[in-house]
Amino acid sequence: MQNHAPPVSLVKTWYHLLCHAEDEKVKAHAQEMLLGAFDSPEKLKQFLLEHKVI
Repeated sequence: MQNHAPPVSLVKTWYHLLCHAEDEKVKAHAQEMLLGAFDSPEKLKQFLLEHKVI
């Protein structure tokens, strides 16, 4: 269980790569990093919304 979230700028980078990278390996790695940084997809979504990433 993670005690704190990664820096917002890093999460923004991962999210941008997930959405815009042409290479599927890059997208897959970005998704893995995002999901691995949070306890659940719901917490990830909450973080993205709170920090106006999405």
